[in-house]
Amino acid sequence: MAMSVYPDQARKASDAGVQWLRGNLTEEGGYGIPALLPHYKTPMALAAAGFLDEARASLSWITERYVGPDWHARDPQDAAAASRQCDLYEDLWLAWGAQKIGMLRESHGIYSRCRDLQDPATGGVRSRIGPDSANFYDLRSTALTGLVGLIVGDEQAVAGAVEFTLRLIADQPDQSQGFFLVRDGNGDLVTSFPEEDARLFVVGFAEQQADPLYYALGLGLTFLAAAYEQGGVRACLTGAFRYAEQCMARTDAILRHHYTGKIGWGMALLYRVGGHSEHRVMAEQAVSHLLRTQLDSGAWWIPTLYRTLEEQPRAVTLDRTAEHSLWLRLFSDTMRAEG
Repeated sequence: MAMSVYPDQARKASDAGVQWLRGNLTEEGGYGIPALLPHYKTPMALAAAGFLDEARASLSWITERYVGPDWHARDPQDAAAASRQCDLYEDLWLAWGAQKIGMLRESHGIYSRCRDLQDPATGGVRSRIGPDSANFYDLRSTALTGLVGLIVGDEQAVAGAVEFTLRLIADQPDQSQGFFLVRDGNGDLVTSFPEEDARLFVVGFAEQQADPLYYALGLGLTFLAAAYEQGGVRACLTGAFRYAEQCMARTDAILRHHYTGKIGWGMALLYRVGGHSEHRVMAEQAVSHLLRTQLDSGAWWIPTLYRTLEEQPRAVTLDRTAEHSLWLRLFSDTMRAEG
């Protein structure tokens, strides 16, 4: 497939995915699944495609059921969530979607709560790591806070997130150990943790770790590239290159994964601001994987998790279809702007 057709193919696939989302949306704004986790990406996916009425219905359905007076989204039926002190990743997706939709009250409320949990000393933002999460600050929530901060014009939050993201990669030990994602309350890199929680603390390699959180590296890459594009600070571009190197060190496994979409958008953005052809190639390969795994219905099957489509829960289909539709659209928009 020639480079010139990738943006168009990605847009076509994204449109098909969004039509699946629209076609399965209930009158209430949900998808017939009584849970938060499959739904929190749908407002942003629908809004990015321009379907603001459907996006508002989706966000309203979520906020009415799961967002409390403190603006934190909680699912009372999610036993794992109940044991966590803080889980900002879903909140940040909702804030991002609300901002895109124009539901500014919801966007401000949810985002402000997340901002209150940004550590002024390190710039890190809390995330979903166990009941003691108040002591941990990780790349995922920090980079996503930075991305939302760029959109809402929160320069202080962006500066803190840049500092955390750059320092995190500068302090990494030998690459063969994996990429450590978390700092503790003292600002120290967390390199010791229970084995059962390892994937929340370190991005390993496919041959060493089951289901690595590749998307954390993609968020770091994308945030720094976006920060450079908006602010022109050279350190952000240099840092984005270093995160791209971490992605490329994980060979093609990172490009054939259910977290590949974030890598594709990030590499496309880095190619646009940095001009290195290897980043364009990585972006294309990531998009190719998403195109290959889309179903005729417009939804996505995740072959890295389920051997057959019949094994895949509908909640997973909803989550992946919303996310892949969004990343393909952002890839397409990014590459079209570059061209």
